[in-house]
Amino acid sequence: MGMDVGSGSGGLRSEINVTPFVDVVLVLLIIFMVLTPLLLKELAVAIPRKADQEVTADVAAQQVVLQLRSDGQILLADRPVALSSLAARVREAFAARREKLIFFKINDAASYGLAVQAMDICRGAGVQTLGMTTKQ
Repeated sequence: MGMDVGSGSGGLRSEINVTPFVDVVLVLLIIFMVLTPLLLKELAVAIPRKADQEVTADVAAQQVVLQLRSDGQILLADRPVALSSLAARVREAFAARREKLIFFKINDAASYGLAVQAMDICRGAGVQTLGMTTKQ
């Protein structure tokens, strides 16, 4: 490829050997082909606008809130619930409700994996919208 056998001159050649360049480009192409599907995974998040008026306690009391404490305890509507029975309790809580909305109140020191698992269980139990409570 880059070898000239019959010229007979022992001097330097000014031809560029593109074989290493092609190798590097192909390796980069393979890396980007592998990484592209990983970068496309995303979670759509709708950030709410600031409320024009304060939410009253009556409206907040009507909402279903799932709390996750730092010690791993899960509370659904201020009642303790085991992770294994969470799906049944969520289905039961939303059986008579038209709006399938649950709010998560997660302690900062709580396990991230447990929080995601609880969200997945709630989505599997029929909840359509997951809300997060924040501190002011």
